[in-house]
Parts: sequence; C-alpha cells; structure tokens
Amino acid sequence: MNNEKPWTAFYPQAATNFDRASVEASHLAEVTGIAARNFGTRPAVSTQLPTGDCATLTYNEIERKTDDFAVYLREVANIRAADVIAVMAPNCIDFVLAVFGIFKAGCICTNINPLYTAPEMEHQLKDSEATVLIIIDLFGDKVDAIIANTSVRQVIKISLPDFFPPLKKLIMGFVLKRIKKVVPDMRTDHVTMADALKEGAVKRSAGGIDINAYRAGQTIDNTALYQYTGGTTGRSKGAELTHRNILLNSSVAISMSSDKVKPLDGDTAIVALPLYHITAFVLIMLISLMQGAHCLMIPSPRPPRNLKAAFENHPITHFIGINTLFAAVLEEPWCTRDILSNMRYCASGGAAQHRAVAERWESLTGVPIHQGYGLTECAGVLAMNPAGENRLGFAGIPVPDTVVKIVNPEGVEQPRGEPGELIARGPIIMKGYLKRPGATEETIKNGWLHTGDIGVMDEDGFIQIVDRKKDMILVSGFNVYPNEVEDVIARLDGITEVGVIGVPDERTGEAVSAFVVSAGPVLTAEQVIAHCEGYLTNYKRPKSVVFIEEIPKSPVGKVLRRQLRDMNTA
Repeated sequence: MNNEKPWTAFYPQAATNFDRASVEASHLAEVTGIAARNFGTRPAVSTQLPTGDCATLTYNEIERKTDDFAVYLREVANIRAADVIAVMAPNCIDFVLAVFGIFKAGCICTNINPLYTAPEMEHQLKDSEATVLIIIDLFGDKVDAIIANTSVRQVIKISLPDFFPPLKKLIMGFVLKRIKKVVPDMRTDHVTMADALKEGAVKRSAGGIDINAYRAGQTIDNTALYQYTGGTTGRSKGAELTHRNILLNSSVAISMSSDKVKPLDGDTAIVALPLYHITAFVLIMLISLMQGAHCLMIPSPRPPRNLKAAFENHPITHFIGINTLFAAVLEEPWCTRDILSNMRYCASGGAAQHRAVAERWESLTGVPIHQGYGLTECAGVLAMNPAGENRLGFAGIPVPDTVVKIVNPEGVEQPRGEPGELIARGPIIMKGYLKRPGATEETIKNGWLHTGDIGVMDEDGFIQIVDRKKDMILVSGFNVYPNEVEDVIARLDGITEVGVIGVPDERTGEAVSAFVVSAGPVLTAEQVIAHCEGYLTNYKRPKSVVFIEEIPKSPVGKVLRRQLRDMNTA
C-alpha cells in the first residue's frame, strides 16, 4: 500500500487508471456536441412539474438550440467573448440551454439563486459585472428595482411552460399568471427565451457563421464560471472556476462510480438539488449529459410531494441529494419499494449523512447512499465513497488526481487518526476569488486549498469531517455565514449589538438563531424577522430571536459564538 496515498488501494479500476488527458472535452462548449453524436435521439433534459406535466428535449435538440442561443448572444445581442452572463433560474430545460449557449458563445456564466432578494441579486450582478441577465418570470419583478444599478444591458425572460406544446403552454401560462397569480409583471425591457432562440435560428440558418470561432483562443484553463459562495465578511464571493476545474471534477467523480454503475440506455437522473449550486451543476447535470442519462429537472422539490410525479412517471435510476431530502422522501406515503425499484446509484453531500436515514434508504431500495465531500472552491467533489466500498459516517477518499492532507495550525501534516484542517491540491482547485486577492491568499497557500474544515483521516485514507468552518451554519445543505445575517439585523433601528449562531433543527439540520441587544423602543422577535425578509432569502433568515443584555466578545471585539451556543443550551 502506498503510505502517502493509501486510499488509492480502494479505487475502482477506472479511478486507478484515471488520466486527465483522457477527458474528451477541452471546453464546456463541446459537451453537448459530443453528447449529441453519442446519444442523438435519447431524451436529454425534461422539465417535470408536480402536476405530472413534462416537457422533454433530446440530445440532438439540445445541441441545436444551444447553437441558436449562442448565435443570438453574439450576433443579435452583440455580446462579446468573455462577457459575463447571469442565470437566475430554477431547474428546467431553459437553464441547460442558457448555460451551454453561454459557453458556446465564449462567455462566462454566473448562477444566481432565484430565491435571492433584490439586494442579494444586485450585489452579485454588480460584483460579476454581468452584461446579460437570464431570469425566470416568477421573480421578474425583482429586476425592476435594481437593474439600473448594474452593468446589465439586456434581460432575457424564461418561463416554466417553455417547451411544452403550444396549447398546453398557453393554458399553463394563463393559470400561473391570472389564476394562481405567481407571475408578476416585469416593467424592465426584455426578450423571451423563445424569441431569442428563434432569432438565433434565423441567423444561423442564413449560413456563414462558425460557432466555434466565438471561443477562438480560449483553452481549458479559461474561466467558465463565477460561482458565488458565502463570504465571512457578509458579502458573497465569486469562486473563479475554469473549464479544466469543472470538466475534471465531473470526470473524476465518474471514475469513482463507473465500475459498478455503468451508464445504460434509459438511465434517468432526478435533478432535485438546485442547479445554481455547484453540486447539482457539476455532479448531476454535467455528469448526466456526459453519460447520456435523462436529466429530469424538478423546479421545486419542496414540499417533497412535488417529487411524486417524477418517481411515478419515470424509471429513476440515479438520485443525488442531501440528508434532509432523503429523509423527507422516506416520510412520503408514495415512497414505496416498488416506486424506487429502478434505483441504481445514490449519493449525498452538503451535510453529514445521518446513519439512520442511510440505513433506512438502503433497506428500502437495496442501494446504499454514497456520501461525498466538497466545496465550491474545488468545483464540486473533493472526496467520496467509491462504489463497492461505502463507509457510513465517512466523507470518502480523495478523488483521483487530487492530494489531500490533514494539517495542524502550523501546516504540519498530522498522523493518521489525529484531527486537523483539511487541505487539498490538484487541478480541480479554483483560480481564486473574483476581485478578492486577499481572500484568495488566505484560502490558497502555496497551491494548497485550505478548506477551514476539521477532518480526520484513518489508516486507509478515508476521511471524517468532525467540525465545519468555525462560524458557518449549514441549513438544509446551504451555507449561511453569520456576519451576513448580523449585518442585515444591525441595520434595524433600535439594534445595538447582534450575534448569530446555528442551532440544531430536526427538519433542516441547523437553523439560524439571532441574539440581539436593543435600545430605545422595545422590539419584538417578529419585527426582527420581518426586517430580514427584505434582505435575506428564506434559509438565511433567523428562525428564533433571543434578546440579551450584552453580546459576549473577545478583547478585540469579535463575537464569541461559542459562548452564545453555550447560552442556547443552558
């Protein structure tokens, strides 16, 4: 056994033989073309609604329409190579067309959480210097308030009924806007995705356009994605991920499972995690397209009954989620052995996988949940349990072509079994944080990514995450940074001090709890929470507010969150 990399003894054959030179694509723009040649008329992507309605495009159709969109961006909208284009959309066909059209246009994509408030949305648009915004009509009214403060010069509107038959699309659009009243008016000038695709198709059919020329001079080391992650100073940061980072991450993940779970014609991967998150973007959508699976897009997996139609109408073979999602599905009355009988591969990440949930799931399906570990800064997955060697309670072993160490505060590698910070080096590590050289230097030192997470590596190289970044709160797999929440609460008149921590929650793993000191008029918890609604998306908002006389602080003024946690449990 290799003493430096004992984990290689547990690699499947594909991982043992992994060679980065074998990755077929050298740019994300090539993915849909390769897939169309290999899988042509197979169903590629569907928008699956809770009603049972489903719209589907084949691999050939995805290839053509992403070409059309790229042409629209460059020839009609006059977007330049390396411009940044923001996508603010739930899981749906439009999302896939948008991002791969962006890559084909030689542009950079940045994904925005569609549940973001207008101020959160504005920050990312300004920070990334996006010139185009692609947004779902459900949240189009947010654009009106902030668009003038950004560099966005064109807005493209998408809709969930897109790609349904014309009559069905018309009826669904009417119901959503006029009956359910969930589609607000958007005053900002915009074009629809449907019209953009039509104009692009007309331009392309006229001939004389070389779409490959849009990315002339670009290589695998060019930036593909500004993927925003929470910032400890209260501002989210854009992790700059290259085509190499993303393509290699998907390829190494495939190598860890392909020996046991070979791609088959008819594979269907349910996409219930949000695509604006790196896990779903790389490890579900991209891998599925590279493997020829059918990506079944779920716009909203909550409540979990929204998944019922997907499982009843399609032979779901691949399911990647988080612990809370698996637990919620297991509680659904429709979740039976028969309905899950096609399952062949399951995995989880984002939060610790509870043993009881994993055991119950495997008992019902016969398929284990393979836990993995990763972060935005490594384009997805850093470690995972390989197919054939699944160890509950462990985040797995380092993926191929990546080196992981456990080090003490002085940077000295720890003996096996001793805790320390997990650091990593390899081609999946980001370039750095956009416009944040200081933050980049703090995170990447001498080529090593410092995760801030505390782990233990056993003699076999399997890793346990024993603690998270000191202050981060994990709500249903999503990162919440206390300083961001504190900054918002501090804006409320009457608040003199505030400290935020995570507290245990049976449903979401953790929930945000705020400790506040008020002066002057008496404030209520309800007023504090209501104030946050205008600035923070739902999972970031405090679920409890505790009024205290003084926030415990260090001599230099830092909030002592450990003491707050002690107060919460007292």
